[in-house]
Amino acid sequence: MDKEGVVTAIKHFILLELKEIKDNQARMSIRLDAVEKRLSDINGHLVDQSRRIDETNKRIDATNNRIDQLTFQVGKIAQEMERTKPRRHMKEL
Repeated sequence: MDKEGVVTAIKHFILLELKEIKDNQARMSIRLDAVEKRLSDINGHLVDQSRRIDETNKRIDATNNRIDQLTFQVGKIAQEMERTKPRRHMKEL
């Protein structure tokens, strides 16, 4: 085999390898795009879930403040009832 034949054989071998590498890179790029899209979708979902959790926490906080107010009012009413309750004398018992 002459020098030119050897160079041609090496070029042919290298070109085939390069084509295979490019094909693999193209397939990986497609897969990477799909993974990035999926991650973006998941991120959007997580942001939405976080927003919903924050809204729920705000509602819980508001409900707790109302419960606190009702508890305070019930306590005041109980004190008032106790204060105005007729007292029985020991002789009546």
